[in-house]
Amino acid sequence: MTTKIENNNLKISWQLLSLILAVSFGGVGFLATTVLLRLPSNPSCNPVSLFFSSATNRIYCAQLQAQTNTVDGLLKAIALLQVLSPTHPLRNEINRHVTEWSNDIILLADKEFNKGKLDEAIAILRKIPEEIENYNIIEAKITTWREIWEEAKGIQEEVESELKNSQWNKAFLVAVNLLNVSNEYWQTTKYQETVKTINLAREESKKLDGAYVTLRSGGVDNLLKTIEIASIIPPSSYSYNEASKLIKEAEDKISDIVQELVDNENWDNLSELAAKIPDKSNLKNQANDWTTMASAGRNANLGTVSGMELAIAEAEQIPSESKLYNKSRELSKGWIAQKEDLTHLANARQLARSGQIGDLNAAITKAELINSDNPLYGEARQEIRQWQKDIQIQEDKPILAKAQELAQGNTVESWQQAINQASQIQSNRALYAEASDLKREWQSNIERIQDRPVLDKAISLGNNNTYQEAINVASRIGRGTALYSEAQTQIRQWRKEMNAQENLQRAYQVAQTNDPQSLIQAINIANRIPSSSFVDNQSRQAVDRWSEQLLMIAKRAASDYSPSSMEQAIDIANMIPVGTSAYNQARQEIRNWRNEMNPSLNPSIPVQETNFYN
Repeated sequence: MTTKIENNNLKISWQLLSLILAVSFGGVGFLATTVLLRLPSNPSCNPVSLFFSSATNRIYCAQLQAQTNTVDGLLKAIALLQVLSPTHPLRNEINRHVTEWSNDIILLADKEFNKGKLDEAIAILRKIPEEIENYNIIEAKITTWREIWEEAKGIQEEVESELKNSQWNKAFLVAVNLLNVSNEYWQTTKYQETVKTINLAREESKKLDGAYVTLRSGGVDNLLKTIEIASIIPPSSYSYNEASKLIKEAEDKISDIVQELVDNENWDNLSELAAKIPDKSNLKNQANDWTTMASAGRNANLGTVSGMELAIAEAEQIPSESKLYNKSRELSKGWIAQKEDLTHLANARQLARSGQIGDLNAAITKAELINSDNPLYGEARQEIRQWQKDIQIQEDKPILAKAQELAQGNTVESWQQAINQASQIQSNRALYAEASDLKREWQSNIERIQDRPVLDKAISLGNNNTYQEAINVASRIGRGTALYSEAQTQIRQWRKEMNAQENLQRAYQVAQTNDPQSLIQAINIANRIPSSSFVDNQSRQAVDRWSEQLLMIAKRAASDYSPSSMEQAIDIANMIPVGTSAYNQARQEIRNWRNEMNPSLNPSIPVQETNFYN
């Protein structure tokens, strides 16, 4: 019994002890947790205090840093807790805070990313310690951002490519894709900037349309206007390359015009063109060279030694890098030669002033020193020809004067002597034309004296109506002689008279048949005789006579009073030509016969007329 009681007491003691221990340890744990979680009544977050502070104090200080909601504050908050042991009793609570704050940092980085600050956003994420539990999402986030950014940049590059090709509509269609990019910066700011850029490029391109029009119009003023319009486009514009090409093309065309003016030595127009180039133009330096070249050319054109010297000096001012450098050296070389030749020509002219043959020959010798490739060569040759002509005149004038003196005898012999004298002047001499005119005159005098009797005899024969004999005599006068033209005129007249007589005789022969057809044929033949012929009067009389015969034949035919005879009479009467003596009576008879055939015939209807005259 006693043993049983002792065992029960012992059992109760162990249970009590276990209860006491459980309560004790639980109380201690609860007390410890309470102490850990309970904030100090007067916490301190300075570095020294934190070094000796409890975990709860660090959590409190970290929370205070996190409340700033800045990257630095959140990173400091994480850093305060990161120093605590991984096995710390509050590790779960610490990790929860760290994860929350790292997510806050990611949100702040997201905001920077959506502001278009990719590098800054990535830099923020890189500051998050690698030890945090959700660090794996950071690299994924960075990769996603970079993919979004590359997508947006690709769209922008495609837009720029279309803009560079002046494809404004295509550029806008591509730019619309920015609205689908997962980034607020690209969806809003960059999209608006891109659309603004496209519209600006389009407007600037429209400005160039006018430049294209003026460029195609040609002319210096239009080319300068093209440059003025295209120069408005700034280097930042997508139309700048197009504008630069326009400017280059216009400048090249102006340079071509300048080259043409220089080649043609059109110095006045070159100077005028140079004055039109604006001070801000790329051509201004070249324009200064054009002005210098034009001035040199004008001075050279003065044709004086001093003018040439000034032209040479101005040409030397053209710099070696100028497009006109080679041309200026070429012209300068020519002007140097011209200067020397001007001296030769001036000396030659001075020698020629005396007009003496010896001085003229000396002047020719001096002028012949001028080279054929010198611009003065033509002028020198002209002077030489004149001086040679002066020499020839002085040498040949006595010969021609002697010939004129011989011709004053006014005989065939004296004229022939004069011709022989003048023939000494050769065809390459200055007085040859004058000598030739005089020789022709004297030769004509000889021919008139020799051929006049022959022509007079022919005229006499023609006056006696012996035309063929007159023609035979006049034909003796040779072609090219003084009286040849007069003789031929007479011959033509005599042949007309012969033809007129032959026609009149043939008309007489035809009319002998005395029927209407023969009479009309005779009238036609006679009418071909010219009014200027001597037998014209006879032919007219014969025509009148034959017309009277036609009227008589018509009247005889009408005397039967039958319709057919009346028609025959009318037909015959209608053959009588206008202007013949029987014409008016024939018209009256025709009207009478028609009235008899048809009394109701309107007398106002005209009678058909026949005119056989030429």
